[in-house]
Amino acid sequence: MKEIIQQLIKENLPDEVDFIVEHPTELKHGDYSTNVALVLAQKNGGNPREIAEGLLKKIQQNSGKDFEKIEIAGPGFINFFLNRDFFKKSVQQVLNGEIHYGRNKELAGKNIIIEFTDPNPFKPLHIGHLMSNSIGESVARILEWNGATVTRVCYQGDVGLHVAKALWGMKQNTADVPKDSATLAEKTEYLGKVYTFGADKYDSDEKAKAEINEINKRVYNLFDEDEKNDDLNIRAAYKKGREWSLMHFNQIYEKLGSTFAELIFEHETAKSGSEIVRENVPAVFELSDGAVVYRGEKDGLHTRVFINSMGLPTYESKDIGLAFYKEDVLQKKFGHFDASVVITAVEQREYYKVVLAALKKLRPEIAEKTLHITHGLMRFAEGKMSSRLGNVITGESLLSEIEDLVLEKIKDRGFDLREADEIKETVAVAALKYSILKQAIGRDIIFDRDAAVSFEGDSGPYLQYTYVRTKSIIDSAKEKKVKFVEAIEPTNWQTTDLERLFYRFPEEVKNAYTGVLSPQNITTLLTKIAGEFNSFYAKNKILDDGPNEAYKVALTKAVMHIIQNGLKILGMKVPNRM
Repeated sequence: MKEIIQQLIKENLPDEVDFIVEHPTELKHGDYSTNVALVLAQKNGGNPREIAEGLLKKIQQNSGKDFEKIEIAGPGFINFFLNRDFFKKSVQQVLNGEIHYGRNKELAGKNIIIEFTDPNPFKPLHIGHLMSNSIGESVARILEWNGATVTRVCYQGDVGLHVAKALWGMKQNTADVPKDSATLAEKTEYLGKVYTFGADKYDSDEKAKAEINEINKRVYNLFDEDEKNDDLNIRAAYKKGREWSLMHFNQIYEKLGSTFAELIFEHETAKSGSEIVRENVPAVFELSDGAVVYRGEKDGLHTRVFINSMGLPTYESKDIGLAFYKEDVLQKKFGHFDASVVITAVEQREYYKVVLAALKKLRPEIAEKTLHITHGLMRFAEGKMSSRLGNVITGESLLSEIEDLVLEKIKDRGFDLREADEIKETVAVAALKYSILKQAIGRDIIFDRDAAVSFEGDSGPYLQYTYVRTKSIIDSAKEKKVKFVEAIEPTNWQTTDLERLFYRFPEEVKNAYTGVLSPQNITTLLTKIAGEFNSFYAKNKILDDGPNEAYKVALTKAVMHIIQNGLKILGMKVPNRM
């Protein structure tokens, strides 16, 4: 319909100008509005309202039967009100589409690889990783709902100084190493403690620092050398700690609803990245005080070290190796990639610009199809958290805290223990994800725990609660054998504000892709629809045996499917009851 209105306006313009057709902020101002008269007035002079009146006459003569009315508002906006037949059809389209309503083929035939979450074994998965996962999973689903084939990958740092710090800490705390029979929670808690211990000693004890640096060198060789060369006895500890971490990460991925087609590890990219960098000295990189650097100043950026003075690869060279790995290895497995999306925290924006600048000189075809998206930081009253310090808030602990708040809310609703555990997890994940996805990806988040778990208003649990309400009504309607699927001819019916929102869902799914990957478009619309439905529900008895009962049930089912589909795109599950 937006395209129809745009074409209708263009056909009646005296001059070609750029104008906007959009939904008014308030439903009472119509279904679509355009600023074309104001644009013409700015370009050619004249009174915008008088220009709008002239345009309105021409548009009305050629508009056909799509509109109930077209009118002028304010200084010269032209507002379009769609007719009743349009809304009857839109309800039927939702019912016909059901769980597929909102999908399109905008990106059909496109194959996109997306990298997100990227935690480091031997370190806690912290709240920043929860943000990356929530955003990355939603972006992946947005791309899929727009027709793309998406390959999800997770890049995990299983070599590097952080690993050496943890391994050194394990050597100093061998008496406390958990037994094989210990719980995974106990094992990962131990890893967190020894990593923090090693990180602190690295900064304060020169002897410990030297020992950790030596372990760091040996870690890079663990995947190439024989066990008999393990004179520092780190192989067994490394294998154990890495396995614990990966099992823990997989638990959290399952809870968050993410499944990765490929787990990529730094040990797979470190060697190749180093070789690529060294092979391109001095063509792309240069030697500097025993290190290999890229002079980013020639690109308006800054200099970064790609191989340090100890001869070890930095994150930069590993990311070069990763880019080549995706192109040369993963494409053989998953097919040609049209785009490669990488999601990181905003702190890596300037860093990644330098990596991309170097990559453009090495393999321009890879750099050109790489899109780096940065997200903001999650903050609490105490400010930003650091993964090196003891006051780190892990992703697991935050989710657990939210689950406890949810359980407190539902404890008097008659659930058995197993059902309550399932519901608290489903609702907690939605509470977290909605808080992250309700605003633009690049913004920081001040996380409010109580607001996040609210069953009323702007929250994930509110959308889930609305879904459960609609499903309960539909279940009752089915028991009553109400024939609502064909109910598109209500008696003496005035179009509701609820109906005016349904057709916007496919638009927002598309806009969430074309609008530079914007999950907040979907959260905003879902919250509007939920609010309008709950208002409608408060004013109207749905199952009332009246002449419009079937149509009201049809509206309810439309809401159910739109919220279900929207939550699926956002990476949230729907509970059966709350």
